[in-house]
Amino acid sequence: MTPERWQQIDKLLEQVVEQEPGQRSAFLDEACAGDAELRREVESLLAYHNKTEQPLDQPALQAVANEPAAEPPSLQGRQIGPYKILSLLGAGGMGEVYRARDDRIGRDVAIKVLPTVFSADADRLRRFEQEARAAGRLNHQNILALYDVGTHEGSPYLVSELLHGATLRDRLRGKALPFRKATDLALQITRGLAAAHEKGIVHRDLKPENLFVTTDGQVKILDFGLAKLLPKRAAVTETDVSIETFVVSTEPGLVLGTAGYMSPEQVRGEETDLRSDIFAFGAILYEMLAGQRAFQAKSSVEMHAILTEDPPELSKANREIPRALEHIFRHCLEKSPEHRFQSAHDLVYRFSETYLFRRTTHRIFSSDGQPVPD
Repeated sequence: MTPERWQQIDKLLEQVVEQEPGQRSAFLDEACAGDAELRREVESLLAYHNKTEQPLDQPALQAVANEPAAEPPSLQGRQIGPYKILSLLGAGGMGEVYRARDDRIGRDVAIKVLPTVFSADADRLRRFEQEARAAGRLNHQNILALYDVGTHEGSPYLVSELLHGATLRDRLRGKALPFRKATDLALQITRGLAAAHEKGIVHRDLKPENLFVTTDGQVKILDFGLAKLLPKRAAVTETDVSIETFVVSTEPGLVLGTAGYMSPEQVRGEETDLRSDIFAFGAILYEMLAGQRAFQAKSSVEMHAILTEDPPELSKANREIPRALEHIFRHCLEKSPEHRFQSAHDLVYRFSETYLFRRTTHRIFSSDGQPVPD
């Protein structure tokens, strides 16, 4: 199966799981448009999801489950290298995630394992390796920390920090966040993005499911499986290892990302750069403030809204926000990359210029010295 075909299947699978169970069959009828093989592949992966009872769009790391799984997963109790598998945390199209114990240093970690049945597919394996390469180059408090990589019985695995908390999607639940909280999280996201962009890494799949908020309020950017590593001519220091070897070529017309958070250039299958992440950030910021998605796009047809429409005014969501903040997300959501913020550092500066973040009190103050209300 070609890489393009796998990308088509993965994309459609993400869209299917967003549908209500009773609507999935009708959605596939329209989306597959007579392509029986495509429908069989998607339904096969959907059956795997139903068997494991885990959401396919669950990110690489999840919070520790309050209750153990009803049935022990296949790797539970086994040893993978120096790590003892304790429990299953989640499963998805790109692997299974377990909680494990590293007895050498007395630390619990998360292990993401690509099943053997998937590791035989060149494109899935490439994406898995891409995630390791991208995450391994990054060291920032707002990006998931990668500890180790390895192979177990032919299945590659990644070892990373174990997070406690919930994804931003779980935090939102269709409701707006308190203004002060949304502003705080937004600043952390921009700092993480700036660190990734400094290394020439474009995430390309930034969305609430790939943003984790720990119990102490720290944001972690997850899942660099679709990341694009820019050529060396990008802003990379001379001391960095050349990343030209790791550049992922994207063929023209290949759509990568998640409906509703893709930039216009991603929707069109054009070349992307760090400004695509800035567009996705703008959509996420809007959602945190409005309690609804900026673009209600769940299919390739509805993604037309990203190309031609602007999000509804926040006043329609019964939310009043400072004009400076509205300017920030509107500027992020410009249709043309040239008209957006040109770097995540610009965003960090704009937030810092508009608001003062005092760590000692965990309060946010506007530029005139007044506390920002919830």
